[in-house]
Amino acid sequence: MNSEIINFLKRFIPFSLFLFLIHFFIVLKFSKNHSFFYSIYAIYLFHSITTALICFILIYINKIVSDKTGFAFMALSILKMLAAILFLIPLIRLDKEQKLPDIIAFFIPYFAFLFFELTFIIKLLNGFKK
Repeated sequence: MNSEIINFLKRFIPFSLFLFLIHFFIVLKFSKNHSFFYSIYAIYLFHSITTALICFILIYINKIVSDKTGFAFMALSILKMLAAILFLIPLIRLDKEQKLPDIIAFFIPYFAFLFFELTFIIKLLNGFKK
């Protein structure tokens, strides 16, 4: 179990930092006239925590009942979608004309982290074969 966690952290931390830095500099460079509802830090904190939680739970489930890992991934992905909607409710209710940049700033990392989760679950199901 510890080797899977270490393998996960070796991939997840650089991925998260790299994605955060790219997003931060793009927002810094191109959005001088737009103030975002959520900061980049809040968005990446949400994505990092949910992705880490999902992957840690999947590692645990894979050790206990490995044949149910795929189903657990689907259930946890649905819960993550619901959490994303709850996270975005204040933005959705806000009387602001330009919500699209805020929504894009949230969902591009959402799908990047989802892709990371997919590659992780595939490697987990295959036993982390190199």
